[in-house]
Amino acid sequence: MLFSLSFVLIYGAYLAYTVLNEELQGYANKDESQHWSTGLTWSQYGGYWSWALTLDHRIGGVGLVALLTAPLALIMFGYHVYLIWAGATTNESSKWSEWRSCIDEGLVYKWVGGTGTTAQGMCEINIEPPVAWPIHSDQRLFRSEDGRPPVARPNGIDPHTNPDGPESSPAACWKSVYGLHEIENLYDLGFWDNVKDVFFPA
Repeated sequence: MLFSLSFVLIYGAYLAYTVLNEELQGYANKDESQHWSTGLTWSQYGGYWSWALTLDHRIGGVGLVALLTAPLALIMFGYHVYLIWAGATTNESSKWSEWRSCIDEGLVYKWVGGTGTTAQGMCEINIEPPVAWPIHSDQRLFRSEDGRPPVARPNGIDPHTNPDGPESSPAACWKSVYGLHEIENLYDLGFWDNVKDVFFPA
């Protein structure tokens, strides 16, 4: 929709330009081989266009609005193409910006191994039933409040465990995250597969 809107706005601005340009060509009394703006200064050129816009204010107003709003539609279209490429939505973009901020502060850790259950196995069936999706991950992230990694336990993760307790083990499986590229996005199937999922959802 944004692409078609951008096209319509650009085409509308072009039509307004052609109509007003023909009027200016006739007003300048120049032959068709010579453009009416030939030999004019920039101030004179702007004055001619101001006169044309006031002479035919309906076409000029619509064309001017289309010219000024077309870049906005193009920017929004480009932003949505970027979101499709990134495998995210407009709502998720704020979530990723929060993660990026925490990563810059050194507060994010990633579970890279161990005997913990996978993310798929952690889902409660009654709350989040399993769905068919081509990508699965056992990734688990932890956002620390003081910059210290959580404690790894044999049967799972308990960040609130006493580090000196008998059930705790060294947090060797928690690694600091230094960039968003280290975090898996389960919704990112690749650009073309993302496009297919948007326009032809299963």
